[in-house]
Amino acid sequence: MYDEPYTIHRLYFAVGLPLKILITILTLAFCALIGSSAGGAEAPSAVELLFSRRAGQDLRLYGRDLFRQGADSPTLPPMGAIADDYRLGPGDELVLHLRGQVSRSSRHVIGQDGLLTVEDLRPLQAAGRSLGELRREVEEAVSAAHLQTQAYLSIGRTRQIGVLVLGEVARPGRQQLNGFATPLDALLAAGGIGPQGSLRAIRLLRPGEAPLVLDLYTLLEQGDGPATQVLGDGARLVVPPLGPTIAVAGAVKRPGIYELPADGPLDGEMALALAGGPVRPGGDRTVLLRYGRDGVEEAQPLPAPDMAAMQDGDLLLHTPDGGTRAGSLSLSGHVETPGARPFAARLVDLIDRHDLPPDLYQPLAVLLRRNRAGGAAEMRAVDLGEMLAGRSDIPSQDGDELVLLGAADIAFLRSRAVLSQFTAGAAAQGDDCPGLRSLSAALTADPAGTLAAGPLALAAREMAGPDLPCPPLFQDQPDLLPFLLSQSAFLRQGALRPGPYPILPGTKLNLIAPLAGAAMADDLRLQPGEVVDIGGDGVSLSGAVRQPGLRPLANAATLASLLGDGAPLRGDAYGLVAILDRFDSVTIARQIQLFAPADVVAGRFDLRLRDGDRITILARDQVRLAFPTPELETVPATEQKPVPPKGTPAVAPLPTDIRSLLAERIIGVRGGVVMPGDYPVAGPVPLASLLRAAGGLRNEADPHRVELVPMPGSEAPTSLLTGGVSADRPIRPGEAVRVALQRRPAETRAVMVAGEVMEPGGFDLAPGEKLSSLLARAGGLTPHAYPAGAIFTRESARLAEEEGLRRAAREMDRELAQMLGGKNPPDPQRVALARQLADELRSTNGLGRITVQLDPEILASRPELDITLQAGDRIYIPKRPATVTVAGEVLAPASLLFDPQKQAEDYLREAGGLTRFADDDRIFLIHPDGSAEPLSQPRGRHGRVAVTPGAMLVVPRDAEPLEILPLAQSITTILSQIAFSAAAIANISD
Repeated sequence: MYDEPYTIHRLYFAVGLPLKILITILTLAFCALIGSSAGGAEAPSAVELLFSRRAGQDLRLYGRDLFRQGADSPTLPPMGAIADDYRLGPGDELVLHLRGQVSRSSRHVIGQDGLLTVEDLRPLQAAGRSLGELRREVEEAVSAAHLQTQAYLSIGRTRQIGVLVLGEVARPGRQQLNGFATPLDALLAAGGIGPQGSLRAIRLLRPGEAPLVLDLYTLLEQGDGPATQVLGDGARLVVPPLGPTIAVAGAVKRPGIYELPADGPLDGEMALALAGGPVRPGGDRTVLLRYGRDGVEEAQPLPAPDMAAMQDGDLLLHTPDGGTRAGSLSLSGHVETPGARPFAARLVDLIDRHDLPPDLYQPLAVLLRRNRAGGAAEMRAVDLGEMLAGRSDIPSQDGDELVLLGAADIAFLRSRAVLSQFTAGAAAQGDDCPGLRSLSAALTADPAGTLAAGPLALAAREMAGPDLPCPPLFQDQPDLLPFLLSQSAFLRQGALRPGPYPILPGTKLNLIAPLAGAAMADDLRLQPGEVVDIGGDGVSLSGAVRQPGLRPLANAATLASLLGDGAPLRGDAYGLVAILDRFDSVTIARQIQLFAPADVVAGRFDLRLRDGDRITILARDQVRLAFPTPELETVPATEQKPVPPKGTPAVAPLPTDIRSLLAERIIGVRGGVVMPGDYPVAGPVPLASLLRAAGGLRNEADPHRVELVPMPGSEAPTSLLTGGVSADRPIRPGEAVRVALQRRPAETRAVMVAGEVMEPGGFDLAPGEKLSSLLARAGGLTPHAYPAGAIFTRESARLAEEEGLRRAAREMDRELAQMLGGKNPPDPQRVALARQLADELRSTNGLGRITVQLDPEILASRPELDITLQAGDRIYIPKRPATVTVAGEVLAPASLLFDPQKQAEDYLREAGGLTRFADDDRIFLIHPDGSAEPLSQPRGRHGRVAVTPGAMLVVPRDAEPLEILPLAQSITTILSQIAFSAAAIANISD
């Protein structure tokens, strides 16, 4: 059961996010909308996405942080002391204290006639005068009216003014502010300027005054300007759309996207100044990227930045030239105190031996040497061990940097993330590791080179290393990763930790053998780029183990020495059966032997191993996939195994011959266990081990009654085991056990109600309870509830939806196979795209949303709409939204302010209109309740499609890339379901 109302939001997002293939069909902005709804972070706008992609780094519109808290803090902060120059007006409340012969305190509000009326005093003109002037006049009037009486006049409460804020703000409309409010206060009260609004061309209109243009950049740069002046009652602020923009990226202090000023030109030097200037002075290069009239981007080197007048869409890249530091050296990497050092004649003088960690990698270090002409640093491999021993003397140069490596840096070279980069056709990985991105670029740039196609690459494709985090070294120095791999020898057979190890030519194996877990060999010298097998074929250990790879037979003579106390096994290892694959040189045949890892670890079984043996430890999920739970078994929903999140690697299925072998050695476990099913075993297994593999007993289980079902064909009857679950009789393959139940399992009856109800939370259903009854038990709807946008999900509907997706995927596969067998097969790229889409449809989880009526008044008048609830139903009632979302193939996807006078065409026009890729015949509207309606009505039907608050207009992309399939209608339907989930998320977030 969910404990908070927003859990339903995350449920929808977790379902829709993994469909990355649909980025080619929907627009990038549509996917950004989904991501923004889930994570709560502000999604980048279309302008930010375009400039970021061009610059190769994340860029944001300058000044947006000023309004980040505007939507959450619409009220103005309390004001401080009021100065004497404050101009009074009707509505200001004044406090008058009299002390002396007459003592009293009173409050007085300046009337609409501008007069201040005080008892015993003549009316005083207050409106339009300063507080100081009025205070002096009141003091004179009190002195004239009362003897020996002093007057103290102050402001009790300032008047409220109304300011109209229009245009690209979060909450346009009239804002009530205090008399001290400035244009900035009004914009904050309106929720801030949106991502499509201008910061440099805001129009301020005051009654009786000429229009004034506000440039918030003046406020951001100087801290003052017209945006900090008092507004006055009746003022209007109009925020126009974002004007022409440029971007400055690279080695500048404040990279970002900047709006061009409306009152004058901006050259490159001024743009650099706007970006905070270069990170360091001198020697940098500036390149201007500009779109031509034909839409082609051209790069123009600028000898001097002030030579170019900036235009809309320009991108200024300011890059360092790799200049050196004079008179110093640097020590970095795996060292206690990295940083700059005074210049020394030899590199070895950089190193303080007391400053070196114990796990320092001594066979190799990297020297980064720059020259004064600029450019990237030259990388050179040096022998750190020889330097520390005094047998190597390398002269140093100004600006040299010596990078030391540690055991964690070397271990990352054999990680799964690194080795998978060498797999042909592997998807790009390492978005969070710059070193992996640098390695991917190096492999792509030279696909036939030594690094990408040499012996090391072939060896890397044959193994999968452990999952290790990216070390800080490869985040700070990403180019080091491909360099170290190019200097590596690959230890394979006979190494406990196989993988690449960076070395210099002729390095002895003994120097890296302890780190690799290999046997010593005094006369064996290694060369970069070679693959080394040590000490015979070794024993291969794979599967659900922490460190897959080859083990030397000297360290793995038996199963017991190989598995030890179970530490090499992963937490999901299956303990009842594992596979020993052995080649018999006598019979020249392959032999498969089964054993139980649990018995080996417990000391009940052992077996001597041979060179070339291959040990495969199965994972529990592999066994469950090969032998699924029978449909007759019912597992309570609270004890079902959770569905793995999207993006979890798929479980590798068992080979057919192995599955057939295991199918002959099955023990069935039924009844009161957490995971009933068929469990393959290596031989007779203790009942306790079998029940432990099945997840243990359920709460309803009777531990004293365990039935033993004999093997098929046996004449022995079913019997109860003496001692129940504590019976010491081993269970043999082919038999089955069933743990009896003490009572019938309790069925869940809970439903979840969240959102705008008086009492949100979980409720237990009565038999046959209706929706209206549940709403009444929840206290009814709040005044802010929007029942038209309610989200109702049901498990049975989700299962039916998933089956529809699977059916569509199977139909796509069938029609694609027919086309491939025809005379004119389609283009291979489109075939690959169709197959990828079918795979995504096959793996997508359903939503299970049902369109229901939740308005209590309508349910009372139309009882046929009052549906019967089922256990597990989830209901969320959002607040009434104020926007209409336009997504898909439009120029500026956005959430626009709802206006009952607008039609669908008006919202499409405000979103910039359709792109050239739009399919204007299939535009559809998703209503807040989840139902969808095409914008183009069928022939012969009259009327327009009504747009309601919270609705979403979706403009799909033309299905031309998939025209090889006659399933365009089905694909459009599937896309509407995806858009449907996005609409739910957007409505909840409003």
